[in-house]
Amino acid sequence: MKQGTVSVLIGCHSIGHSVLVTLAWHKLYHRWPTPWQLGCILLHDIGHWGKDYLDHYSDKRKHAVLGAVVARRLFGRRGWDLVIGHNTYNGHPRSDLFTPDKYSWLIAPSCWLMSNRWFEPKLARPGLGVRDDIRQFKVALRENMEANFPEHGHEIYLRQCNRAKVE
Repeated sequence: MKQGTVSVLIGCHSIGHSVLVTLAWHKLYHRWPTPWQLGCILLHDIGHWGKDYLDHYSDKRKHAVLGAVVARRLFGRRGWDLVIGHNTYNGHPRSDLFTPDKYSWLIAPSCWLMSNRWFEPKLARPGLGVRDDIRQFKVALRENMEANFPEHGHEIYLRQCNRAKVE
């Protein structure tokens, strides 16, 4: 099974991530997402399905398109804009989903992040224990957020693993 499929079913892009994004939305915006926004949150990472997103950077960069297409069919242009803008790999402007999506990793419980490493072994960085790996990733994500996101989370992961972006 492809990395992305595992990720969407039971790993770091599963319903657990959507729950964390919803909680992050509430914490950042002081309100819960509307039903259509919640639908977009559930759809935003489905484009990882069938992709080897950890091995192929081009797969990661294009992952928002599938969710955005489905969101457009369900919620119109506002759905497309919200989902396609949850990352900036594709050149679209940031949407209201961008920051909660990134912030969700900072509020994620360590036990959930540990389970992601079990389901997606390629997430683990060689030479680091689980707790140190998660701690270092969260520190890098917080620094990135405080600097207004100059890097994508995936790029931080690649840098910390000393892996190149493979197209």
